[in-house]
Amino acid sequence: MESAGRCVILDTAMTSIPVESITSIKDPRVIDARSLQSLSARREAEKCLLYGEQQIRWAVASGAIVDHVFFDASGHPPEIAGVPAYFAVSTGILKKITGTSYLTSPVGVAHTPMTDVHALSADFVLMLDDVRDRGNLGTIIRTARAFGVRDVVIGGRESDLFHRKTIDASRGKIFDTRLYHPQSGLEALRWLKSAGYQVIATSPHAPGLQSLTMLKPRPIALIVGNEVNGISPEIASEVDLSVRIPMAGPVESLNVGVATGISVYELRLKLVIAMLTDYIRKTLGREINVTAKLIQMAFDRRLQEVTDLSSTQAILLMIMACDKTMDREQIEKDTATHGVELDALLAPLLDGSLIRFDEQRRGYELAEAGKTMLSHLWPVLEATEDEILDGLDDAERERFRGYIQQVQRNCLSIVSEPGSGKG
Repeated sequence: MESAGRCVILDTAMTSIPVESITSIKDPRVIDARSLQSLSARREAEKCLLYGEQQIRWAVASGAIVDHVFFDASGHPPEIAGVPAYFAVSTGILKKITGTSYLTSPVGVAHTPMTDVHALSADFVLMLDDVRDRGNLGTIIRTARAFGVRDVVIGGRESDLFHRKTIDASRGKIFDTRLYHPQSGLEALRWLKSAGYQVIATSPHAPGLQSLTMLKPRPIALIVGNEVNGISPEIASEVDLSVRIPMAGPVESLNVGVATGISVYELRLKLVIAMLTDYIRKTLGREINVTAKLIQMAFDRRLQEVTDLSSTQAILLMIMACDKTMDREQIEKDTATHGVELDALLAPLLDGSLIRFDEQRRGYELAEAGKTMLSHLWPVLEATEDEILDGLDDAERERFRGYIQQVQRNCLSIVSEPGSGKG
């Protein structure tokens, strides 16, 4: 008769870890772990296998719950804080758990909970319409997290988010992503529209160029499609806007992972600009006046560390990157400066060849030096925004009105720091 298991203590170089020995392939924990080789089982159980110590550490570092870890009984268990149980098993059992002909040790079991799409509150959401390639899935998740996007809606039943290859391609960022898996992508799209999102689809056949797109100061839901077929017709028929990335030469289209990275970066930048100029400065009315001034002072303080430009000049460069050509009246409206004050605002930008005046179009536009400067300043502006909103979670940021005092305190903290000047 096979042994069900016994509790032992294995000494490691660092400490003593309690370990249970499992010798039967019929042990329920082994059976449950083996089932997670299947996509349907992973979905039903909301759990996945972690192959190797690196994946286990990624999951734990991201806050995922790891139930237990199996490891080769001939070796030692990994010491990973947050893992509550270790099971020593034979090489044969490990191969059965992983479904491979080679040994992988250790192997973990982690929770992969999904969130109801109706709980979405982020200002930028990524929706994947039947993206199936596991490498692409992981790359997209990793790229989205790099650009600050954490909310991803999965609009296809075949997207295998927690396959070994997906986890590897994401470098574990899949565990640091809020995932939503509605009954259908169309259902999710309709809810996003009803919740006020402007739904944008990417397609190599779209008539409009992404770089020329004008966005409203509203949250964005960006949809990317299947590697072969693109976005499904039913989804494409209901989006608010379809855009494409311009191509040069014989290249017809980009890999979906690469294209998603470009779109997330550019559209998120456009959204920030739209919301800065409209939402922060106008929508909140008189109540926001003091906070708006403090936000400007905070941005000025951080910019002083790297450039002589003010926050108003930096924001003007960002607006020009979107609007292309701006006449004097438009600049007055977006910067709230007039007359001599406006001349003083524009002079350093013109003298530094960051902007130029187009005689034919009778307007100002961003020069190449300005584009380069903007690429250097953007990380500073984004990091400062995070500092300003420090202490607020996503839901609180959406309820911005109720947390004005908190934002004021954060801005004052930045402005009142001792010392100044460029680093």
